[in-house]
Amino acid sequence: MSNITRTHLTVEQLTTSFSMGSQIDNRWFTPFGATTKSKSDLCITIDVMQTEMFSNHRGFEVNNKQVDVFPACKIRLTSIDNVLVPVDRDLLHDRDGQSYWDISLSPGEVWSEAGDGQWSRAVLPFQLSNILESDSRHGLAMFLFTDSKLSSIYFQIVAETKAFVAPENLQAWGYLSANRKSLDPNVGLDAVRGIRLEIEEQHGLYDLDSLKSEKTRLYFDEMESGTGSDSTLVHGLIINDEIFSTPCRTPVGDYPYPRAMKFGIWSATKTAFATVACLRLAQSFGVDPRSAFVGDLLPEAKGFPAWQGISIGDCLNMATGIGTAASDADPPRIFGDYLLEKRETKGVVNGAESYRRYYEWYLALSQYEKSFAALSCPSYSWGPGERVRYRDQDLYIAGAAMDAWLKRQQGSEARIWNVVRDEVYEPAGVYNAIKFHTVEADLHCAVPLSDAGLLLTTDNIAALGRLIHNHGKINQEQVLHPEMLDEVFNPRICKGLPTGTFTADGEVYYHAGTWHLPYMSNNKEMYWIPVMRGYGGQFIYILPNGVTAFRFGFDSCDTEERYDMLKLVRLADAIQPF
Repeated sequence: MSNITRTHLTVEQLTTSFSMGSQIDNRWFTPFGATTKSKSDLCITIDVMQTEMFSNHRGFEVNNKQVDVFPACKIRLTSIDNVLVPVDRDLLHDRDGQSYWDISLSPGEVWSEAGDGQWSRAVLPFQLSNILESDSRHGLAMFLFTDSKLSSIYFQIVAETKAFVAPENLQAWGYLSANRKSLDPNVGLDAVRGIRLEIEEQHGLYDLDSLKSEKTRLYFDEMESGTGSDSTLVHGLIINDEIFSTPCRTPVGDYPYPRAMKFGIWSATKTAFATVACLRLAQSFGVDPRSAFVGDLLPEAKGFPAWQGISIGDCLNMATGIGTAASDADPPRIFGDYLLEKRETKGVVNGAESYRRYYEWYLALSQYEKSFAALSCPSYSWGPGERVRYRDQDLYIAGAAMDAWLKRQQGSEARIWNVVRDEVYEPAGVYNAIKFHTVEADLHCAVPLSDAGLLLTTDNIAALGRLIHNHGKINQEQVLHPEMLDEVFNPRICKGLPTGTFTADGEVYYHAGTWHLPYMSNNKEMYWIPVMRGYGGQFIYILPNGVTAFRFGFDSCDTEERYDMLKLVRLADAIQPF
């Protein structure tokens, strides 16, 4: 924007008590006018104090924590060339404060603008999240700096996927109170090395519209119409390791740092983490952990006889035979026991009990409380492996049981998240993924939430898709069990249990934490498309033509099931035929 004069986030506004009365256009968080390299390198710690935010949800509380309060946090930053590099890329917690939120940081930008005098500028993209909110709220922060001084930090939160317990569509802004300290340059060396590798391996990023042609125009039009078109945050295709994506539209302009956005993918975590964890354990130990019984692995299960015969595989398949409100075996009704709103319980036998038990589990924070709530539900008349009922509790138990299974192989210090992060994600190029865990006084007792709570960037999704398309190999090393991976992701085989839900081309099936969508291709071949699917319209598709597709949205409970899940599939088929 070389011909536009900066009128927002000026030096005067950032160095005085100037107050923004509302959010500003996101473009003001990007370079303006004649710019040069920053005058100073950054190597600092910023101690941010808990700060009340201007917000459209003032005074709202969840679990006695405030939604309109920015969390206290210690932000350690360095810079290299024009890149602002956060030293800490995992969740930053403020357990004792009044804020509902945790914060995670993404790489940003540093530069100097003509007219800023001694100052340089920095923009820091960030996300707010919570263990009870498996989406992410996307924000931007800007400040000025010199070798010794720091201006006020202006921030705003402008976009999110689908909220659950907290109010939807959080729009917030304000100035952060902060203190600056020097940071030992050696502390930032690993972060700098990491960002160099990230940049080196970044996928090409292009506008999805660049793929539009006369042949594909009809499919593009379909993407922009119908249910879900106005509640889509971002969607796109990854073709030959290049990302083709729509911009992230917000009420104050497109989000200007799309690579920095870590999307909360809700239940797409079930495949992206839990299924991947299972495939890694099988490859590492030569044993399929799905055959192990929950009752043998989790101490909390000892008092519940039904769980003695339920396996990890049954949990991954959502076929434990445990449940409350959907006792009719036929016809298939995958969501029969998945009652997340009180109005859904009316007229449903045991509906209120199902609702109560779900939130008793959902709001539990520790592993013991969460496991006990999940395991204490009653049983249906049928046994495990016979009927599918969508239960987040089952996938949570699958993860806790796999963590316990791993500890039996490697000792009490082993952790399933470390295995996936260090042996699968990082080698595959899925850098700095964030995983929510149970909340414990002793961190060694924490287990990852395998039902939800994974935050990924589009570069992460491209790398994960590549790993699956490469049959679980990284540079010729087999890191995921090949036969089990083919069992889950082979699109030419119908697998799993019928769900009672349908696409235009047939009944959807569920298997191993993954949805399988029937699709008749343009070449009249039948496929069952493996899909990672999450609450509010989060989708990651592994397509037969080597393409990975994604869509992140904020669908309502009323419209979520009406979204046409094959829109992106048809578009990819038109661009690169199956």
